[in-house]
Amino acid sequence: MTEIELANVLSSNIKKYRGKMTQEALAEKAGVSVQLVNGIEGRRKWVSKKSLSKLAAALGVEVYQLFVPHDTKPIVIEETPKNERIRAQITEEVVDDVRRAMTKVLDKILKE
Repeated sequence: MTEIELANVLSSNIKKYRGKMTQEALAEKAGVSVQLVNGIEGRRKWVSKKSLSKLAAALGVEVYQLFVPHDTKPIVIEETPKNERIRAQITEEVVDDVRRAMTKVLDKILKE
């Protein structure tokens, strides 16, 4: 997963988790600026680790949940032991991709 893809996932997940809450209400609840929330959702700004933690808490989720892609369509395969192993492998690969991308981005944030 690239940084751009990770930013897209973060943007869509913040929108998803805030539901009908406005950007203004989320910003106030998280103690961040409306411009920051708008910039993250618009994929124009990246978030600091402090603001990321505040946003996750305000949304009632763990930080990692903001980086898990939810818009992927599930792969439908028939239930056999071999296919269960394949599904587990695919899941593990997706998790590894997300973990690598998150590590790269979080390392970049921590260096700032």
